[in-house]
Amino acid sequence: MRSLVGVLFRLLLLCAACLLIQPVWEQGLYATSVVLVLIGIASGISLVVLHLAVARRSRRVEQAVVSPSDRERLRNRALLDHAPVPLLYQGADGALRAANRAARQMFATADRVIDPPQVMMEALAASPNEPARRLIRLTPHGAAAARVFALSVGDGGGLGGGIRAYLALTDVEAGLNAAEAQALRDLLQVLSHELMNSLTPIVSLSATAADLFADSTDDETHAAIAEALETIRRRAEGLDRFVRSYRDMVRLPEPDMKPVDLGELLHEVVSLFSARWGARVSLEFEVPTVRIIARLDKVQMEQALANLLNNAAEAALSGPRSDTPRVRLFVVASGGSAAILVCDNGAGVKPAIRDQIFQPFISYKPDGNGIGLSLARQIALAHGGSLTLDDENSTGTWQTTFRLAL
Repeated sequence: MRSLVGVLFRLLLLCAACLLIQPVWEQGLYATSVVLVLIGIASGISLVVLHLAVARRSRRVEQAVVSPSDRERLRNRALLDHAPVPLLYQGADGALRAANRAARQMFATADRVIDPPQVMMEALAASPNEPARRLIRLTPHGAAAARVFALSVGDGGGLGGGIRAYLALTDVEAGLNAAEAQALRDLLQVLSHELMNSLTPIVSLSATAADLFADSTDDETHAAIAEALETIRRRAEGLDRFVRSYRDMVRLPEPDMKPVDLGELLHEVVSLFSARWGARVSLEFEVPTVRIIARLDKVQMEQALANLLNNAAEAALSGPRSDTPRVRLFVVASGGSAAILVCDNGAGVKPAIRDQIFQPFISYKPDGNGIGLSLARQIALAHGGSLTLDDENSTGTWQTTFRLAL
């Protein structure tokens, strides 16, 4: 009110001075005219100064409405509210509070979580050596069923503001379901692949034994039948153990290491190969010149070699020399170690995919599923050995050579 009276008074002085200057000057009162001019100038200057003061005071008030620190706090809160992950923090009083909109909606609270889930409080009370990330099941407010969340807990000691710890809940229900379904599909692929690899020679040998039994009953035929039936029995037992080991797990069981004659093992693998491929693929088998005894799991190693031989036969049949497909199996021993080599005269492996052929469930064959080589390599590694692809020899007979080192 006082400032308004001051403004009106200055305006009146300015107007009076402007109106009286000319009449006073005409009457010859020059000194009075000069005084009136000075009064007018002083009134105008005071009005301008007053206006600037009022404007400056208005700007100060406007800036004080939201301080820089408040603006930063509001901006951070807006960002937190847009985050889809529920975020919470534990204050100095031990209470759990929602830090963003997702957490407030999940626990139906405006700030403090009245009845926090026990598993979250246990995570907060866990020792620093325990994992800071764990999977928990929670039922969000308004949801019909519980969901799986990944709970992350971080120490809030360095954040200030009396925060002991902060928590983040990530909904991983959909991702876990997809991963579980994919793992099941992968496991079924492994089982079906190994079942087919074992059942095919079993069926072939069974048919051969039946034909031999029907054609003749002499001692030589009986011996052939007995050998075929023994191979069927041995392979069926191995298949049964293999399937049982894979039934409830997705990784290879630990090998049962025992002394095994490599020559006898290779003879048995050759029988399986002949039963499956017969005369379609020529197998060149070189018997070790000396007896080699190695500690290994006979069933698993037989499976690995069968996979390598089947892969070689398929490559030879689909290669440029498919009219004369050939596979070679032999052993190289030196310095107390041995390696089993499987070669074929197929098209070879392209350099671009040499590093990918051992990856599980990746196959470059029309009907492949990427199991055979991956499983063979897992078996070799479990035995403390290795399975590698030798450098390609495009000028020789054998285009591809796999080396299983024991």
